[in-house]
Amino acid sequence: MDRATDYESVGRRFEPCRAHSYKLIFIGSAIKEKIKTILIAGPPGAGKSPLGEFLEKQPFFGLSFIHFDFGQHLRTILRNSGGVFTPHLDGHFTQDELQRIKQSLEKANLFEEKDRELVRKIFRYFFQIKKVKAGALLVLNGLPRHMAQLEWLEDLVEVVLVVELDCSEETAIKRILNNLERERKGREDDQPEVISRRYRLYKERTEPLLNYFRQVGIPVIRLRVDADSDPKSLWAQLELHPEFQPMSLLASK
Repeated sequence: MDRATDYESVGRRFEPCRAHSYKLIFIGSAIKEKIKTILIAGPPGAGKSPLGEFLEKQPFFGLSFIHFDFGQHLRTILRNSGGVFTPHLDGHFTQDELQRIKQSLEKANLFEEKDRELVRKIFRYFFQIKKVKAGALLVLNGLPRHMAQLEWLEDLVEVVLVVELDCSEETAIKRILNNLERERKGREDDQPEVISRRYRLYKERTEPLLNYFRQVGIPVIRLRVDADSDPKSLWAQLELHPEFQPMSLLASK
């Protein structure tokens, strides 16, 4: 299957097939244009998910934000596959794929080249259940985390802006440990040693990606995060930034 054909499969369902690893069953209109995307980047605990959720609820000059929290989406896939039949999920992911998702969450492993098609499938699945259409503005959090992942998605999304949440490791750990009983409740990857490993991975693998965006002219807005930062305070900084305006976000880069 070549890349053009693969792109046409967005909005279709994948099921096992003897001749190939999967076959396509049309379930809705294919997305024929890249989805303009705001990428929220930052180390663990910086507040990416709360900011993404906040943006999704904000009216902003008629633009509609759709928040794609990649990590939370992985947890939802695992939760919905726990032996309970769900029409939109049943048969979509193999047991091997579910195991790889589980290991990624538990061990803070990044998806690498062998996971390319799994990541693309996860992405299409989100498009499918959210009914994402061209013209929407995607707020993407948790993916891509390194250069190869960006390449995997180049025919699906167009990153037009990056919001970088700048947070020290000490502050990140403090924010996470202070938040275990709220939106991070039940997170299996919030042990201090795992947080430190994830922070190092961010510095080693994701910061070079942000430098790449700067080099190719994609705006990167840096917001400083401290122990008390919340989505409202970050939004107050973001909404006034000249790069975070309708004409800038919708213009082709």
